[in-house]
Amino acid sequence: MGRHEELRKEIDSIDRQLVQLFEKRMKVSTEIAEYKLANNVPVLDSQREKMVINRNISHLNDHTLDTYISEFSKHLMELSRRRQQECLHSQHTKTC
Repeated sequence: MGRHEELRKEIDSIDRQLVQLFEKRMKVSTEIAEYKLANNVPVLDSQREKMVINRNISHLNDHTLDTYISEFSKHLMELSRRRQQECLHSQHTKTC
Protein backbone atom coordinates (compact mmCIF):
# COMPACT_ATOMS: atom_id res chain seq x y z
CA MET A 1 0.00 0.00 0.00
CA GLY A 2 1.34 3.40 -0.96
CA ARG A 3 1.61 6.44 1.28
CA HIS A 4 -1.42 8.02 -0.39
CA GLU A 5 -3.62 5.05 0.53
CA GLU A 6 -2.26 5.02 4.10
CA LEU A 7 -3.14 8.68 4.50
CA ARG A 8 -6.63 8.07 3.10
CA LYS A 9 -7.15 5.26 5.63
CA GLU A 10 -6.05 7.60 8.39
CA ILE A 11 -8.54 10.24 7.17
CA ASP A 12 -11.28 7.58 7.07
CA SER A 13 -10.53 6.64 10.68
CA ILE A 14 -10.60 10.28 11.77
CA ASP A 15 -13.87 10.80 9.90
CA ARG A 16 -15.45 7.87 11.76
CA GLN A 17 -14.40 9.45 15.06
CA LEU A 18 -15.74 12.82 13.96
CA VAL A 19 -19.09 11.29 13.04
CA GLN A 20 -19.35 9.63 16.44
CA LEU A 21 -18.49 12.90 18.18
CA PHE A 22 -20.90 14.82 15.95
CA GLU A 23 -23.72 12.45 16.83
CA LYS A 24 -22.90 12.79 20.53
CA ARG A 25 -22.81 16.59 20.24
CA MET A 26 -26.16 16.70 18.46
CA LYS A 27 -27.69 14.50 21.18
CA VAL A 28 -26.54 16.99 23.81
CA SER A 29 -27.87 19.84 21.62
CA THR A 30 -31.25 18.12 21.70
CA GLU A 31 -31.11 18.00 25.49
CA ILE A 32 -30.22 21.69 25.52
CA ALA A 33 -33.25 22.39 23.31
CA GLU A 34 -35.46 20.64 25.86
CA TYR A 35 -33.97 22.78 28.63
CA LYS A 36 -34.41 25.95 26.59
CA LEU A 37 -38.03 25.08 25.87
CA ALA A 38 -38.79 24.37 29.53
CA ASN A 39 -37.06 27.57 30.67
CA ASN A 40 -38.08 29.90 27.82
CA VAL A 41 -34.46 30.47 26.78
CA PRO A 42 -33.74 31.59 23.19
CA VAL A 43 -31.85 29.20 20.94
CA LEU A 44 -29.23 31.74 19.86
CA ASP A 45 -26.72 32.93 22.44
CA SER A 46 -24.25 35.06 20.47
CA GLN A 47 -21.97 35.68 23.44
CA ARG A 48 -21.71 31.96 24.17
CA GLU A 49 -20.91 31.23 20.53
CA LYS A 50 -18.11 33.82 20.51
CA MET A 51 -16.69 32.24 23.67
CA VAL A 52 -16.82 28.76 22.11
CA ILE A 53 -15.03 29.94 18.97
CA ASN A 54 -12.33 31.70 20.95
CA ARG A 55 -11.86 28.69 23.23
CA ASN A 56 -11.62 26.36 20.22
CA ILE A 57 -8.99 28.61 18.67
CA SER A 58 -7.05 28.55 21.93
CA HIS A 59 -6.94 24.73 21.83
CA LEU A 60 -5.08 24.76 18.52
CA ASN A 61 -1.38 24.00 18.41
CA ASP A 62 -1.12 25.24 14.82
CA HIS A 63 -2.52 28.76 14.78
CA THR A 64 -2.30 28.95 11.00
CA LEU A 65 -5.62 27.06 11.33
CA ASP A 66 -7.39 29.77 13.38
CA THR A 67 -9.66 30.80 10.51
CA TYR A 68 -10.52 27.20 9.71
CA ILE A 69 -11.43 26.22 13.27
CA SER A 70 -13.46 29.42 13.54
CA GLU A 71 -15.43 28.52 10.40
CA PHE A 72 -15.75 24.89 11.50
CA SER A 73 -17.09 25.98 14.89
CA LYS A 74 -19.56 28.40 13.33
CA HIS A 75 -20.90 25.72 10.99
CA LEU A 76 -21.15 23.20 13.79
CA MET A 77 -23.04 25.63 16.02
CA GLU A 78 -25.34 26.53 13.12
CA LEU A 79 -26.21 22.86 12.72
CA SER A 80 -26.82 22.57 16.46
CA ARG A 81 -29.11 25.62 16.38
CA ARG A 82 -31.02 24.16 13.44
CA ARG A 83 -31.44 20.91 15.32
CA GLN A 84 -32.62 22.79 18.40
CA GLN A 85 -35.11 24.79 16.32
CA GLU A 86 -36.36 21.55 14.78
CA CYS A 87 -36.84 20.08 18.24
CA LEU A 88 -38.59 23.18 19.56
CA HIS A 89 -40.97 23.29 16.60
CA SER A 90 -41.76 19.61 16.88
CA GLN A 91 -42.16 19.60 20.65
CA HIS A 92 -45.46 17.75 20.40
CA THR A 93 -44.02 14.98 18.29
CA LYS A 94 -41.06 12.87 19.31
CA THR A 95 -38.75 13.60 16.38
CA CYS A 96 -35.82 14.63 18.54
